[in-house]
Amino acid sequence: MKRSIKIAVAAAIALSATSAFATNGDNLIGFSAKSRAMGGTGIANFNGADAALTNPALLAKTKTKNSFSFAGTVFNSDVKVESTAGNASNPAIGVSKTSDEGISMIPSIALSHRINDEVVFGLGMYGTAGMGTDWRGSTGLDNMLGQVDLYNMRSSLMLMQFAPALSYGNDTFGVGVTAIVQYGALSIDYDTSDATHVGSGTSNDFGLGFDVGAYYNPVKELTIGLNYKSAIDMQYKNQISDAAAAFGYGSNPLALPGKSDHLEQPEEYGIGVAYNMGAMTYTMDVKEIKWSDAKGYKDFGWDDQTVYALGVKYSADDFWLGAGFNYGENPIPNNKSTVPVTGNPAFNNDGDTMNLFNYAMFPATVETAYTIGGGYSLDKTMSIDAAFTYTPEVTDTVSAVTVAAGNVTTKHSQNAVTVALNFDF
Repeated sequence: MKRSIKIAVAAAIALSATSAFATNGDNLIGFSAKSRAMGGTGIANFNGADAALTNPALLAKTKTKNSFSFAGTVFNSDVKVESTAGNASNPAIGVSKTSDEGISMIPSIALSHRINDEVVFGLGMYGTAGMGTDWRGSTGLDNMLGQVDLYNMRSSLMLMQFAPALSYGNDTFGVGVTAIVQYGALSIDYDTSDATHVGSGTSNDFGLGFDVGAYYNPVKELTIGLNYKSAIDMQYKNQISDAAAAFGYGSNPLALPGKSDHLEQPEEYGIGVAYNMGAMTYTMDVKEIKWSDAKGYKDFGWDDQTVYALGVKYSADDFWLGAGFNYGENPIPNNKSTVPVTGNPAFNNDGDTMNLFNYAMFPATVETAYTIGGGYSLDKTMSIDAAFTYTPEVTDTVSAVTVAAGNVTTKHSQNAVTVALNFDF
């Protein structure tokens, strides 16, 4: 069975040539068109079968016997890096480059089945997170200068979650649980300044986790939701450890220890409210993502992230319109090391190396997203939804890994279109 799941997940994940496609760290802000149109809210507002990964208790609010949805997100991430880092012989040469990672396609499939008046089963397969950049294409001049055009770096992290869920609920309260099987693929490679290639292809792994949630309706119009998602540990053989070691990361005995190959998706917990006022629905979610406790992310200095999401929706007989806002502060600080580097170039500044890896390879730096969307019922059983997400450019400058003085400036913006086809019967 494990092999069958792996083949199915790999087939779905192969649809995406993943770039840095996330707003909250490396996490997507929503898994359905309705959720993404409303700022990524979904802890208290029922958006469909994707509730398995936002608050599984809400599956109990399903109105039909069966529901099925297939969605695809076309995602474009624009990442530009300017570096003034040189080397001991040629300090501060500088380079400016736009990542070639390009457009991504992110799939999701979700279904639900009402077993009886109070129990609903859900099942879904979702592209949930990812990051990456592509700085390949250095010239001979770059190599002669020792610059290696951002070291010809290329990185790619892709995560897919398979999520069976079960909920129990009524008009007043509900509870639910989702078992999560996560598939991940990570690759990191680059060339050192002496043209040595670091990287051994893609490594993948499976991890297990869970999602539990509850809702309460003190009055018919108001829903309060709670949700907790466990951490999921992943280990990608010869990726982080090899990449860090080649940069000398952790080689200074006064600084940080060497890195492992664990990269753990962090635990999350959140609260949401949804209020229905006639044709209008107003939603708000607040959640905490514990990057600082997650293996791998904490090694590279990531901070915890509080995410605020707002959404509004107008519903008519055969269509709906929605808009939203999502904000999560950049979880990656400037990690410039406080340990001075003197006399021995083999002892790289670990904080500067962390900055290079974070801001050039995994630039999860965007903070604010504006969303809009709508849907139309084609008949009694079939409907189509669409959402557009716009994340304006942010600019961050941090110190760079180098014996000589240097900085890395990352400019990052995103936009995405999600389209979903839904069947209710």
